[in-house]
Amino acid sequence: MAYKVFISHSTRDQGLVMYLARLLQKFGVDASVAEWYLTPGEPLDKKVLGQIRGSDCIVVLLTRNGMRSTWVHQEIGYSLEQSKPIIPIVEKGVESKDLGALQGKEYVEYDPHRYDEAINKLVSYVESLKLKKQKQTLLVLGALLAFLLLMSGGSR
Repeated sequence: MAYKVFISHSTRDQGLVMYLARLLQKFGVDASVAEWYLTPGEPLDKKVLGQIRGSDCIVVLLTRNGMRSTWVHQEIGYSLEQSKPIIPIVEKGVESKDLGALQGKEYVEYDPHRYDEAINKLVSYVESLKLKKQKQTLLVLGALLAFLLLMSGGSR
């Protein structure tokens, strides 16, 4: 089962989003970006909310552009409602008092002139979440297998 990340962002940050998504995919993480999956005729909010529900965590790019995006703030609100882990990436210079629902949460600071540092921190953290999920899945499968073995041995 793949680890899925939804990237909430402003469409003005497309270059950063593409770079981040490609890097995550190199580590076996499925990166979901709303506008990459064209479904003509489907309501946008339904598509985006479905992608958030299907994700293991949400990466929110709170750049100067992202801070002005009403979609980004709606996606944060919905992600919180769904109890999804949110990893905020906050551009240097964005005031922490302006983070709304994410104010007081730990975040990765993003410097547009040295973005590799922030992206590497993010990818490393997402990789740890992915490994944690895989470990939990293996534990559940092991417990299920042990239960089935006990049940099949008990019927003899």
